[in-house]
Amino acid sequence: MRILHYKFQVEGDLHFSFDIMEVKLAMKRYLIFLTFFLFLLNNQIALAAPQVTAQAAILIDKETGQILYQKNIHQRRAPASTTKIMTGILAIENGNLSDRVTASTKAAYEGGSSIYLSPNETLTLRELVYGLLIKSGNDAAVAIAEYIGGSVEDFAKMMNNKAREVGALDTVFKNPNGLPKEGHLTTAYDLAQIARYALHNNFFAQVVSTPKKRISWPGHSWDRILNNTNKLLTRSDIVDGVKTGYTRAAGRCLVASATKDNHQLISVVLKSADIWSDSLTLLNYGFNNYKKVQVIDKGELVHKLDINKEELGLIAAKEFNYVLSKGSSIKIKKVIDIKKDISLPIIKGEQLGKLSIYNEDNELLDRIDLISDEFVGDSSINRFWKMIASKIQIYF
Repeated sequence: MRILHYKFQVEGDLHFSFDIMEVKLAMKRYLIFLTFFLFLLNNQIALAAPQVTAQAAILIDKETGQILYQKNIHQRRAPASTTKIMTGILAIENGNLSDRVTASTKAAYEGGSSIYLSPNETLTLRELVYGLLIKSGNDAAVAIAEYIGGSVEDFAKMMNNKAREVGALDTVFKNPNGLPKEGHLTTAYDLAQIARYALHNNFFAQVVSTPKKRISWPGHSWDRILNNTNKLLTRSDIVDGVKTGYTRAAGRCLVASATKDNHQLISVVLKSADIWSDSLTLLNYGFNNYKKVQVIDKGELVHKLDINKEELGLIAAKEFNYVLSKGSSIKIKKVIDIKKDISLPIIKGEQLGKLSIYNEDNELLDRIDLISDEFVGDSSINRFWKMIASKIQIYF
């Protein structure tokens, strides 16, 4: 290889020299370094935390519950009308939606946002749920609480029990609508868990995704028209829930959900200067930077057993997905535990073991039932001895 040597002289005695080959090698190293630096920079920009005005906020994946963004997520705050997410799901789970519910004087005269119930007015529970979650009726909340729980106080106990059940451990509800009450507090994390639970109910999900609803108005020649307080339902093609809230103590709050390419995210912003912008910022951040990866498919063959000289397949009873930042990967460890007391016959779909899935930090991600993929009958010799045993039992 030929190396060119150049020598320069400047103003008499000052001179310097360099090899062209050395320059080329240096430039090559520089370009490699620059490419690597830009790659890192681009990834840093892609995953840079979004800026929101909310004092507390969270973004989670609805299916897995993974946290994709967090800001003061365990800070206890007044939730305002986001409280009604819990009220709504309890009404759906504990009542018959066709039931007729009569509003008490207490319910009719509850202050704040209202669907204008009158004392002794009767609506179906279904209509009250729409009034609760779409128009954010405080009167509808009290009517539901009294009907389902017997009283506001007893219904609040139901709310708190359900909160513990779904993992909202820092939440205390004192009423069904979120009007200011000392000690009525929750967190962004807890609201995300409550919303995640509620959105698994198809009717709840349908109601909170409805921009406008007509319900009856007894005593009037026209119906009530309920316009959803969640303006994102008409401002975005992907938003499909959930609930707004506002009091002076809580500030402006919004629990929002959105679905894109069969991937649903839930955001919560509390005491925000702009709930619409903050929520869309979080949701778009999630969709732009994260992807859902299927780790185990429902019905996937996971293990084989030798039963009665035949192979029995064990399949996953449900699917397992995981959310990753785009361009990244995860190492999954799978641990299979098989029951020790398996006996014939085996029914198709019988649970015979567990599949535990761990991440690279040995944290448990999920545990999936392993079920038989076919029926396995008893052996002829076992059937013979069982028949003999049953005959003998007749005489004792």
